[in-house]
Amino acid sequence: MSNTILELRKEIKEPNEVKELKIKKYRFSNLVGKSPNFKAVLNIARKAANSSASVFIYGETGTGKELIAQSIHFDGTRQNKPFLAQNCAALPETLLESILFGTAKGGFTGAVDRAGLFEQANGGTLLLDEINSMPYELQGKLLRVLQEDYIRRVGGSKDIPIDVRIIATVNEPTEALIKQGKLRKDLYYRIKIIPIDVPPLRERREDILILAEQFIDKHNKRYNKNIWMLSDKAKEKLLSYNYPGNVRELENIIMAAISIIDDENVLTDKHILIDDANNTVKIDYEFLELGVEKYLENLEKEIIKNTLNTYQYNITKSAEHLKIKRQTLQHKIKKYNLHS
Repeated sequence: MSNTILELRKEIKEPNEVKELKIKKYRFSNLVGKSPNFKAVLNIARKAANSSASVFIYGETGTGKELIAQSIHFDGTRQNKPFLAQNCAALPETLLESILFGTAKGGFTGAVDRAGLFEQANGGTLLLDEINSMPYELQGKLLRVLQEDYIRRVGGSKDIPIDVRIIATVNEPTEALIKQGKLRKDLYYRIKIIPIDVPPLRERREDILILAEQFIDKHNKRYNKNIWMLSDKAKEKLLSYNYPGNVRELENIIMAAISIIDDENVLTDKHILIDDANNTVKIDYEFLELGVEKYLENLEKEIIKNTLNTYQYNITKSAEHLKIKRQTLQHKIKKYNLHS
């Protein structure tokens, strides 16, 4: 598994052929917001892009930490070098060590000479996402690499010099992580040369509608819709929500709204699936299993079925209740096989 992952992650550069990075590139131009605290974050990040110092990014889940990390790289001095990212929570300790540092032939049964992410990212940037999920002992090995600027492959004896910029992220307060023994204090202070704290969306409410409009443009293209704007009540609904899932959750809400709208051009409050009373999103997390499109299809089918039963399959009254055209309702009855 280690060899397979390393092979897939490797950026191969051969004469007359340069493969493009497989990671989607984000730059500062992709990050929108006018709130003072978010502008301050972007100001620090832009300055960080002009240096090679390590960066430590803290932010709640969904605040856009990786987008900021990519912007620092792709708008920075190392933009023409590799950018690799590894979620430290995604792999067990033994595999993560091999992925980071590579393996040496003969080091253990079945081992082959294979470059790890540090060697593959040489000259560029390595993003270590959720670094607090890295095992404590492995954090010590990472600290040694950062101090000495060389790595040793697992099972090897040769020291390999590397020049890699580290950007690390966490989604929990660092003081608590250190106190709980999830993050080494010495590693934290070694990486935190440039600290960046990304504010949650509830603390940058000026940006909610700006982001919503950006997501409307994005998902108009994806779902072949033609949404022009948000209604005033839809805006009020979006602005009143606390967004525990932050920017990612806002995008999911807009994506869901665009998925369920028909041939309308305005997103209204009825399309925004947020419960005003409980300040919660009305979506059952069953969608994590089904995927948002299938989930929303099931939801739409159930709503139409219940409405038809309520009005004893009177198409006109059912369409009026659903606020859609008769032809649209008839099309959906056929689509979902809801004939009486």
